Amino acid sequence: MLRNTLSIQILALLFTTALALPQGTGTPLAPSNTSTLGAATSSEPTIVSDPTLPGHTIYRPFDMTNYNTLPVIVWGNGACSADSDTHRTFHRRLGKHRSTAPEMMTELIDWAQGNAGRGEYVKMNASKIAAAGMSCGGLEAYEQAQDERVSAIGTFNSGQFTEQGTQEVVSKVMKPIFFFLGGPSDIAYENGMRDFDAVPEGVPTWVGNVDTGHLGTYSEPKGGVYGAAA
Repeated sequence: MLRNTLSIQILALLFTTALALPQGTGTPLAPSNTSTLGAATSSEPTIVSDPTLPGHTIYRPFDMTNYNTLPVIVWGNGACSADSDTHRTFHRRLGKHRSTAPEMMTELIDWAQGNAGRGEYVKMNASKIAAAGMSCGGLEAYEQAQDERVSAIGTFNSGQFTEQGTQEVVSKVMKPIFFFLGGPSDIAYENGMRDFDAVPEGVPTWVGNVDTGHLGTYSEPKGGVYGAAA
């Protein structure tokens, strides 16, 4: 197994597929293809909803002229919440680096596949989709591990509840998987570390721990060290 156990700060140098993150409830749109929900500058992401993707929020770079194509992250919130504001500062930091997507993951993957390379999404690369999420959302991401359209899995402050779950789910993951944990005070720490140890030999994986507890640094400016790492 290709393993690395690093601090979150060091992971910031390694995890460079930072993309648009996602979820929650968008606002009703005028009859145009997208509507901006948040102010954007050249250094901040554009936050939009799209009539073809109701109930979700899209974070993407404000200026995409220097990118050929951009990968996608579909994101699930902690507590399985559909609140688009829960991790907004975290998502803003990721969204200003690369491309697009939100929650209810399979629906989002379907949407990305159907819209990549067209119109507003001409630079979205649906051949590079990562499923990621925090806490409950991390378990939702695991459910996408067998989807051939997904190329990587990210779990944040998350892990299978039982050893049986670890064996039934994690032992079958055959694509790169990354673990962001909040140290021993994180209620998901033991579960996440057990999952990390169960990743099959030869599958690229790493785990990062910083002593934040379960809630991480998502609400800090730019998502704190979690935002920098992701």
